[in-house]
Amino acid sequence: MAKRFTATEIWGEDWFLDMPLEYKLFWYYMLANCDHAGLFKVNIKTFSRLNGIDLETEKILDYFNSGKGRIRVVNSGVWLIEDFFAYQYGEIFNPNNRLHESIERCYSKVGVNLRSIRGLKEVKERTK
Repeated sequence: MAKRFTATEIWGEDWFLDMPLEYKLFWYYMLANCDHAGLFKVNIKTFSRLNGIDLETEKILDYFNSGKGRIRVVNSGVWLIEDFFAYQYGEIFNPNNRLHESIERCYSKVGVNLRSIRGLKEVKERTK
């Protein structure tokens, strides 16, 4: 089971507070179900069936990206949670770290450029 840091200050942020409850729940569902790189395989139907709630993709993205791009649509089936890497792992990407190397492979598979990840202040060089 994956463990994730949670930003408790979200409960004081207008973009989050202004959303209907079902979209707040989906935000946490998405954080809990994304991979270790912050890539979420879009499965709104599963969420809807589990919770008896109907959500609209366009509304999800409008709410989540209100005032700041929090979700990047990589393709029709994958979304990137923009600040996930920096929040979970820090501001330095080190490809010599096995976890970071694995994350780099995940990004590469879906065409996300490592240097486009928000929150990274440094990408170290690979040594081998």
